[in-house]
Amino acid sequence: MADRLALEPVPGEPDVFTSRHACERGHVFGGLLIAQSARAAQLTVDGDRAIHSLHASFLVAGRGGEHLRHEVERTRDGSSFGTRRVVVRQSRGPALVLTADFHDVEDGLEYELPAAPAPPPDELPVGRYASPWFESRDVPVAEGSLARRAWFRPVLPVPADPMLHLQCVAYLSDHGPTRAAREPHAALDADANRMSVSLDHSVWFHRPVDVNQWLLSELVPVATGRGRGLAIGTIRTADGTLVATLAQEVLLRSRT
Repeated sequence: MADRLALEPVPGEPDVFTSRHACERGHVFGGLLIAQSARAAQLTVDGDRAIHSLHASFLVAGRGGEHLRHEVERTRDGSSFGTRRVVVRQSRGPALVLTADFHDVEDGLEYELPAAPAPPPDELPVGRYASPWFESRDVPVAEGSLARRAWFRPVLPVPADPMLHLQCVAYLSDHGPTRAAREPHAALDADANRMSVSLDHSVWFHRPVDVNQWLLSELVPVATGRGRGLAIGTIRTADGTLVATLAQEVLLRSRT
């Protein structure tokens, strides 16, 4: 994952970075765009001010076989918060626009919604989102529930860089929200029956995390209509600690 998210500065162009590797052929995973953009933004932030939220708009599908160019605007640096805006470009033009917000380490009152119990990952089969970068295990869908849950853990350990671990959470956050948004509509199960792509994506990071442990993702459809759908979700550690909350709006059209 460290290599997958690695960026190189573009010589002679301040605050512009390019992906170390070209995207694989075919579909470019939205989580890769999001996580690399978060990394580009973080590279322009001084000290230990970590990302606390990001908000991304997908503009056009990424083109496989090309590098990703990340252009960062240093929008604001305040006394305890900072903001960056990133435009991701390829040969066809802008692919993603992302705003990232950063916050100094600060103590505060603690509360989080409790987690529902889930079977441990070692008891579950390999999940649909398993990849060369992350192991995955699908949690069976409960009777009468539309919530979809899955466990994730890196195939190889991620280096001990707290910012990189948050960027890996951003990467994980794009596994499944489009599918979750269409979960109420069985008629949209087959690819031929639907058009569904990500429109925009937000993540709020609640605390630092070690992504080398198993993390549990839960996604729930909120509403669909007028050609769009919305899913919200959480990412938690194995003991139920809430790491991040996410939301994604998707294009959701029936071809029938």
